[in-house]
Amino acid sequence: MKQFKWYFSAILAVMTLLFSGCEIFREALEESYSSEDPSSEEFEARFNIGVFQIVKYPRAAVLEKIIDIGNGETLCVNTNALFSSKRIRAAKAVPRPGSPDLYDLEFRIDRMGKTQWMMLHGTVRGEEVVMMVDNRFVGTFTPEEYNDGTKDWVKIRIGVDAYTARGIVKFAKKNYDHYNPEASNWFSNLF
Repeated sequence: MKQFKWYFSAILAVMTLLFSGCEIFREALEESYSSEDPSSEEFEARFNIGVFQIVKYPRAAVLEKIIDIGNGETLCVNTNALFSSKRIRAAKAVPRPGSPDLYDLEFRIDRMGKTQWMMLHGTVRGEEVVMMVDNRFVGTFTPEEYNDGTKDWVKIRIGVDAYTARGIVKFAKKNYDHYNPEASNWFSNLF
């Protein structure tokens, strides 16, 4: 009877850890599913970032999408991303002053990303845009102006949770390498 109690306790403990939503176990489980090498065919880009313009007056059903932002509220966004993970070389998570559980993000962007960021800022002109990670609403922010092409980093004041911030930082370079392969890898799977 004691062995049964011991086995039952062990199984209960393992199930509690697996189903409790512990971020460490969730990250380990996600990592076990895909390859870490961005040039491999099995690589699956994760923590993909998309920045979308908010549509105040929906008109074009094909180009617009209603997204759930929580608390039963929705937003309509243009489905064409103004900025995405394809242009983010690296990312940093910066703790928010006064809110240690929330992080702002800094992105090191490539040359084309600089152009896209300037176009993004010019398009929205101080209005809020939506950030989505893996097609899930993360929040809204107002893009900062990016006048000179000399700085490589842009700051996004959005306040994401620790799990999302760690994932974005971890996969930014891998996603960039996946979306922008070196020329030597373009035809490697043909031969």
